[in-house]
Amino acid sequence: MAFDGLKIWFLTGSIHYYGEEALKQVTDQAAGIVAGLGAAPDIPIQIVQKPTLLDPDGIRRACLDASADDACVGVITWMHT
Repeated sequence: MAFDGLKIWFLTGSIHYYGEEALKQVTDQAAGIVAGLGAAPDIPIQIVQKPTLLDPDGIRRACLDASADDACVGVITWMHT
């Protein structure tokens, strides 16, 4: 089966409560996770990091967008607190 062009979205959730510095750290940590998953030889599909989600509306919108994207075959969620 060919996986060319297919993607799995990596959705990270957090909240504004912690401030911009903490949100940058969350984004950086998520990038590290995505890089690690992307380097795994057993995962043949590209993992794509999406912007950090900060509220219920953003989470809902990301899920709707993932469902509407024919190239997106799944999502991984990491809710950072």
